Amino acid sequence: MLLVCAEERSRRQIGYKYLLLGALPDLIILQQMIYRQRQACAPLQRFTESLWFYQDLDVDHTKEKLLPNGTLELIIDLSPTPKKLYDRRDTTRFTTFRRAWISGLQREYIVIGAEQGASMMGVHFRTGGAAPFFDFPISELTASVIELDLIWKAELSSLRDRLLQEPEISRKFDLLEATLLKKACHRLEMDGSVDAALDALRRQPGLSLRQLAGEIGLSKKQMISRFDGRVGCTPKLTSRILRFQMAVRTIHQSKNRDWAGLAQELGYYDQPHMIHEFQDFAGLTPADYASQLTIYPDYVVLE
Repeated sequence: MLLVCAEERSRRQIGYKYLLLGALPDLIILQQMIYRQRQACAPLQRFTESLWFYQDLDVDHTKEKLLPNGTLELIIDLSPTPKKLYDRRDTTRFTTFRRAWISGLQREYIVIGAEQGASMMGVHFRTGGAAPFFDFPISELTASVIELDLIWKAELSSLRDRLLQEPEISRKFDLLEATLLKKACHRLEMDGSVDAALDALRRQPGLSLRQLAGEIGLSKKQMISRFDGRVGCTPKLTSRILRFQMAVRTIHQSKNRDWAGLAQELGYYDQPHMIHEFQDFAGLTPADYASQLTIYPDYVVLE
């Protein structure tokens, strides 16, 4: 997401969910806002991209569209104002969330509110990395945003209270790490087959399930079952999301607008196939997305 610079209006944009994913310094203080991220300790690094924290969010928009990226996010709200998840079909309607929530793998974009002055922290899990921290298949969270009270009731109340009471940011991270380690217990083990499958899908966009199963040495049924529990969706949908993300990042990083060439490079059948996938995941064509680029590839400011 975008950090605030007083002189540049275009940079006054931060998404409270995906702010951690940019290539950002460990500590940023701009005007009143503070942002910090940290890599988790060694046992957790294989499962999380980063832990993140921000205080006194400064934005000049109220709604933003977040694109699917194949990951889960755990968010703890450290400010009193409820946060909004909007109906993507009718943004006059919304659901509010308080205290903390888990955003599962999304099949489509979601629309969230950007709240001036908000303070939050959270965990960005790797694709397939959230499973050790929950006692059920990760697919039960897919296409949902669920208040964490329903899942981690006792642990959450204690953790959030301690985070609010702790003035040192580094200690807040320590507390969050300790809770993750406690929740995982002795389940911090990788699924080698799922990891190998994810690597194969990143190397070969559009790889079929039959080819994937053959490369990994599992049956289709076994592959689907493992993805359901670890990633949150089928290998086919995972492949589509990862390929969509490759397209998003290629468009974001390059001024080349050779749509037919990009579609071929990423293994789409043709340009219309890529356009259709973009519309399914982002509600935009590739050209529309390219015309609305911001500093961060995974979101579009709505209003």
